[in-house]
Amino acid sequence: MSPVRVAVVAASPQARTSLQALVDAAPGLDFAGSAADAAVIADRFASELPDVLLVELEPLAGDLPAPEAGRDPATPALVLLTDEADSVWIHEALTASAMALLPRSATPGEIIAAIDAVAEGLCVLSPEIVARLLAERKAPRQMASAALIELLTPREIEVLTMLAEGLGNKEIARQLNISDNTVKFHLSAIFGKLGASSRTEAVMQGMRHGLIMV
Repeated sequence: MSPVRVAVVAASPQARTSLQALVDAAPGLDFAGSAADAAVIADRFASELPDVLLVELEPLAGDLPAPEAGRDPATPALVLLTDEADSVWIHEALTASAMALLPRSATPGEIIAAIDAVAEGLCVLSPEIVARLLAERKAPRQMASAALIELLTPREIEVLTMLAEGLGNKEIARQLNISDNTVKFHLSAIFGKLGASSRTEAVMQGMRHGLIMV
């Protein structure tokens, strides 16, 4: 197999030297050159682009570059080393040209593994970035659960809890000292707020959102 040609982009000469040494020492990788910015690399390799572009983004160097929409398969796969990407930028990068996102503190082994992976068309994310993205997805669910708790009145939560215990309308009415019609009224409100069409579905929704424990 032909070696993977890797070009390095970093503002700091020391960073470029360090990353070049890393690429040079790795079997199966061929150092293709380095520059302070990607535009220089593009001009230098206009006729034969490298397979992978390894880019270090320094902190406090201004805004992160806006990823270009839609990656051309002929362009190099991008491995980004950055510490300041927020969730919005990460999403934009992943839907554009970036194939790997790692912190600048990534070990040589992690960087080489990322280069090998993106050269094969895979995507690589550090555990920190994965955790950040998962937390972002979890937050709306937590907010939705909080909204449901606010929507259901304490009495409705009581009724929902009794539903989960398998009690029928008459037993719920007896325990809460209310009429059967009032129980039906509460059930109708619970079904509407939880988007449920049956007692079982209402209980499942209540468990899913942490409103009741069984």
